[in-house]
Amino acid sequence: MALPRRSVLVPACWLAALLAAVARPASPEVAGDISATVVATRGAVPQSQVVPGIETALLALLNETRRQHHLAPLIMNDSLRSIARRHSQEMALAGYIGHGSVGGESFVERLSRVVPAGMLVGENVTSARTTEQAHVHFLASPGHLRNMVHPAFHSVGIGVATAGAAGFIVTEDFAE
Repeated sequence: MALPRRSVLVPACWLAALLAAVARPASPEVAGDISATVVATRGAVPQSQVVPGIETALLALLNETRRQHHLAPLIMNDSLRSIARRHSQEMALAGYIGHGSVGGESFVERLSRVVPAGMLVGENVTSARTTEQAHVHFLASPGHLRNMVHPAFHSVGIGVATAGAAGFIVTEDFAE
């Protein structure tokens, strides 16, 4: 499968209208800058499996970070988790990391299938070899950390998929 490309420039007023009709990214820079950006990995894998145990461990680490910031824990949402799992598996199978999809769909568009229009959303993605490494990647990135401790977020879907020699791919999808 080919990697998604950013091939169309959308005027700001059209983008604003589109985002008003779907979920809204929590960080304003996400809408135009990184929502469709992808980075090639070491290569696609022929198969990928979901790893529920790592998803559960990452939820515990995420909620510990929120506790340290005096925030309520996030609740795992089955609909968000399903979308996160599909995205992690797609990235592993296609050999990329990013917020966009092979078909060019942004994470905001993906999440708008299960999140009411106008609701804030966020997404973290990474690849790692261990649960702790994935969590540290998110903590070390200001944008990812901002999603983790955003006070408006109350639910999360965490999807972890195997990615061969790269370890695994993680998607954390956040919503109000």
